[in-house]
Amino acid sequence: MLRTAWQFLRYDKPKSIGAMLGVIVAIFLIGQQTGIFIFLTNTMSGLVKNSQANIWVVDKSANDVNRLGTVDNRIGNELHSFKGVEEVRPLIITAAQMKTQNGDAAPVVLIGAQPPEFLGGPWDIVVGSDKTLLQEGTVSADQFDIDNLGGINVGDEVEIGGKLVVLKVLTRGARGFGSNYMFTTLDRARYLGKFPVNKVSAFLIKTKPNVQQDSVVKQINARLTGVRAWTSKKFAQSTVNSILSTSGIGASIGTLILFAVISGIVIIGLTLYSSAIDRLRDYATMKAIGATNKYITRLILIQAVIIATIGFIVGGALMIGFREGIKNAGVLYHYTTLEWFGFFVATMLISLSGSLFASRRIRKVEPARIFRN
Repeated sequence: MLRTAWQFLRYDKPKSIGAMLGVIVAIFLIGQQTGIFIFLTNTMSGLVKNSQANIWVVDKSANDVNRLGTVDNRIGNELHSFKGVEEVRPLIITAAQMKTQNGDAAPVVLIGAQPPEFLGGPWDIVVGSDKTLLQEGTVSADQFDIDNLGGINVGDEVEIGGKLVVLKVLTRGARGFGSNYMFTTLDRARYLGKFPVNKVSAFLIKTKPNVQQDSVVKQINARLTGVRAWTSKKFAQSTVNSILSTSGIGASIGTLILFAVISGIVIIGLTLYSSAIDRLRDYATMKAIGATNKYITRLILIQAVIIATIGFIVGGALMIGFREGIKNAGVLYHYTTLEWFGFFVATMLISLSGSLFASRRIRKVEPARIFRN
């Protein structure tokens, strides 16, 4: 049957190619929009996901890492007393204004982490290291934010909060959602950002091995007032949910993906239906020599599977090409194995759904059709 299905597709190449193009366009658009969505959600919650901490303790009203309140320093001492806690490190996140030597100004978000662990500090470092931040007046920047920061280079002096600092650490992809991250030490961020000496933005906790993180979170939330503990995974998801609920990004991308699916089904359905109409006499002949409706339906479905498989391979290659092509613009993302499986399933569903238009028409064809002009 596979060979017969392939012969049917080869017989009417223009329509077969048209159906494949429908699959390719649909899956490419789905993959493209999914990739952009992955990138955006990663920038929304990247600071949490890459913090190397198991638990975040923040102001009780905060549910978004991009909008944190302040927490009293003394909370850190209390956190050490909880069973299962191995390390507690403060983190400062504060807005500041950066000025270059040529007078360009740009808003930045200073993130101060405590050495030597630098929980919540820079990740994906390509120039220098987190230990480089221990040098006097040192800050980091991301290579994709350089243009936003006036085109500064490693080794350049800039002014933050009226104080001179030097860029010595460069990251690749350690970016915020609509903000320019600059990492430094905890004390330097407090100094440059004029952050209150008795406050921090959050406490980051590393738990002991084999300790249930949810259990530690429940203990903290039950005993401490004015703060709320989150596992890093839940805080990252809460951050994404908070931004998506107020920005409309999810609805916009979701609508585009939905239209890609619908357009793919329509294109494939109409193409296969048109091909089936052109070949009614062939299908009628098959019925006349003993082919059942079940056999004919399977034949059409196999054609759809062939189209979907080829379309997925070509569309997947285009998705990878698109992803690689926009890397230089700082749009970095990767598809997981599960996401690739989802794309394959979506491709099959689009193709098989479209084939239903043709199969319903063919099932109604009578064998006597072959005797008509």
